[in-house]
Amino acid sequence: METRKYLEALDEILSKRYSRKMYHIGGYQESAVCLQSQSNGWIVYYGERGNHYDEVFCNTVLSACMECIRKFTHRVEDISAMENELLLAITRVA
Repeated sequence: METRKYLEALDEILSKRYSRKMYHIGGYQESAVCLQSQSNGWIVYYGERGNHYDEVFCNTVLSACMECIRKFTHRVEDISAMENELLLAITRVA
């Protein structure tokens, strides 16, 4: 399944740099960056006290993965490195 390969690659990239307590792929988690599937796309947000903060809607799983990366850092160099690593991981998982 294509979606699974993207999400596994994202988890691989994030887990190298951040504790899994800081993010959750697949739904809500308290005090974490969350990536969640919706019927018409994906949402990425920061979960806190049952709320979704800084929520961004994405049409594709790839754009949601990229947005999730951007929630962790604002340094262009870090974003670029992680996005490139994600794309390499996706092709390796395929």
